[in-house]
Amino acid sequence: MSEPPQALFVSYTAVLGGAERILLANATALEGPVAVACPDGALADAARTGGLEVLPLSEQRAELRGSSRDRLAAPLRLAALRAEVRRAVVNTRPRCVIGWSMRGVLVAAGALAGMRGAPPLVFCHNDLLPSRGVGTAVRAAASRAQRVVALSHAIAEDLDPRGRLAVQVIHPGVDLERFTPTPLPDGPPEALVLGAIVGWKSPGLALDAAELARRDLPGLTVRLAGAPLGEAGQELWRALEQRVATSGLARLDGGIEDVPGAIAGSTCLLHCADHEPFGVALTEALACGRPVVAPRAAGPLEIVDESCGALYEPGSAAAAAEALVHVVRHAPDMAGPARERAERLFDRRISVRRFRALVEELT
Repeated sequence: MSEPPQALFVSYTAVLGGAERILLANATALEGPVAVACPDGALADAARTGGLEVLPLSEQRAELRGSSRDRLAAPLRLAALRAEVRRAVVNTRPRCVIGWSMRGVLVAAGALAGMRGAPPLVFCHNDLLPSRGVGTAVRAAASRAQRVVALSHAIAEDLDPRGRLAVQVIHPGVDLERFTPTPLPDGPPEALVLGAIVGWKSPGLALDAAELARRDLPGLTVRLAGAPLGEAGQELWRALEQRVATSGLARLDGGIEDVPGAIAGSTCLLHCADHEPFGVALTEALACGRPVVAPRAAGPLEIVDESCGALYEPGSAAAAAEALVHVVRHAPDMAGPARERAERLFDRRISVRRFRALVEELT
């Protein structure tokens, strides 16, 4: 890259999850050259496809959750990544560095520490803090950033409960041309559960709620559309397979490429994670004119209101079932308001414009 990049995004991960798709949407919207420092993998491949320069990093595990062994080894792994990112900054001379996620900012802030003429740092925060110790480290790194951005007010308040960091909230937007309204499908109702198969997403609760809701909604089925992550996800997948094999209540689809098509085939979206930082799948469902059933906590509180869905007490299958019955029965009346809410609050063109303005102001 002959011209210094306007921004260097730093990500510890090689996978292409929801947060990384938001990274790509923001990065490709910036003017001029943009670079992404990350390990080789799906994220790097997608970045190259999007016309971004990729600066490969070693694939170091930098777990902030997990076993005691993972946590003890994390400082050494972070130090190795910091050295690599520091070399990347020296070699490319970006106009700003963007630490993407908690581990991204821990790496980026450490890489820039003590560097003469260091570029300004932006921290993009996408998750809730997993522990007090991690929170202390992340807040210290965030205090060294010139700008702090959060995906939701829930994330911002979790990071900065005393309002010391002046966190700016930019909700990630939806591609309203890709996610478009379609008529509700004929036949028995189907609740779509969209997201990775991991424990904290509580897919089992979706099945519990559907079993209860079937008393009032005969023929109701659940479609679990998402791939298992890691060994724990594979174990959970096998348990779900055993459960649905004989009940006829649900089907497991694994990872899907056509997300709008999956939403179009459903009556509503059912979300069960008790502590969802934001919930991109919820905004995508609204954009397709599908109402949402979700816990009354964290990110969903900023996405769903009574015009386009129902919120229920987190962790309660009975409350989720009651909300599911209500939404299915009123789905035709909620379709229009769902789309209108997505257009008003979650238009990707507006969110990336706000992010671009923040970077341009800083650089």
